[in-house]
Amino acid sequence: MNEYPPDMISADGSSAAPSTFKSRPYDLAVDTIPKADLDELTAWMQEYPRLTMWEETTRFEREWAEWLGVKHAVMVNSGSSADLLMYAALDTSGRSGNRKVVVPASGWSTTIAPALQFGWQAVMCESSPETFGIDPDALTRLIDKERPDTVVVVHVLGVPNRMEPILELKKQYGFNLLEDCCAAHGSRHQGRKVGTFGDLSSFSFYYGHHMSTVEGGMVCTDDEELYHHLLMLRSHGWLKDLPVEKTARLLEESGMDAFHTPFLFAIPGFNVRATDINAKLGRIQLRRLDEVVARRCKNHAAYQQGLDGVIGYARPCEGDEVSSISFCAVADSSAQRKTIVEALVREQIDTRLFTAGNLGRHPFWTRKYGVFRAPTADALYEGGFFLPNNQALSVDDVQKICDVVQSAAG
Repeated sequence: MNEYPPDMISADGSSAAPSTFKSRPYDLAVDTIPKADLDELTAWMQEYPRLTMWEETTRFEREWAEWLGVKHAVMVNSGSSADLLMYAALDTSGRSGNRKVVVPASGWSTTIAPALQFGWQAVMCESSPETFGIDPDALTRLIDKERPDTVVVVHVLGVPNRMEPILELKKQYGFNLLEDCCAAHGSRHQGRKVGTFGDLSSFSFYYGHHMSTVEGGMVCTDDEELYHHLLMLRSHGWLKDLPVEKTARLLEESGMDAFHTPFLFAIPGFNVRATDINAKLGRIQLRRLDEVVARRCKNHAAYQQGLDGVIGYARPCEGDEVSSISFCAVADSSAQRKTIVEALVREQIDTRLFTAGNLGRHPFWTRKYGVFRAPTADALYEGGFFLPNNQALSVDDVQKICDVVQSAAG
């Protein structure tokens, strides 16, 4: 792992603001774990604590829930596992209804994959030309036609969806709302943190995200029943992580002898547990998260100002705060994108294609449903590319990158 340079370590050994740390001039992602964090983790491990999932995991879950503003959080081994458990919890709690789900065309494959793995019927929705999340008008038409019992939204690269029409549709039709925030830690829509709008929400703590536990994720909810199902699903489907009173009720309902409690499996579960090592690192990282979010929001706003009128990009709702993981720009064509990418590479500015663009053009989807085509999702597929945004970049760095894009875009 990379380390912060000496001038970023304060006199007491703690890490300073991660403002200049980078391994190349302009990285898409940087290591968020400085030497001071590893030293603290190592000191804790030398106390010979329990390393598998235990008290540190519970503490991190409690602290994360408080930071986000929800009642319950369940740590798992990745953001993809968090997505998996959101679907599974609806199934095992009897809330999946007709098992028909509207999924976004732009995002990440594992936001959609559980629907295919569990045998749900997935219906793909066009991307919003403003936020690149789900298009509310297209969603309205799909809901009226398909009557799904679940809708999944992704805050694409940290740009919040326009939630008011989505919540109004939820109120009208009563569907479950799943919220993928894996790349959106700290983003706010109309003053409210993303991850607090849905029945369930997911976050990722992978390398290069706003904070890292190396591998790890979190599922969040205000619903106690869903929370209990998440606890069981995470660990084989057994009861041992449930509150005592909940365990007693399940024993009574099943007619099982309490003697079997330690190894009683109530639902078909998984093993997607994190470890206390991951959780301890998460607790250390969480202390700096607000600082990291502030830097990413500032950089994102600088990109919007520097690229306005130059190239396409997501337009968040007025007043929203965008804590993006990368800034997504959209060229007019694949040819223009190639020209810009070549210029970025020459200047040692890290970039890549918009991760998936239109997921409805990828084999995991087309083999089952055929090719999905829609104007905005296809424009992201043909012209989308990433620009760096992380807490190691300054506004001056962002302006430099904007200048390169502007020159190359002609």
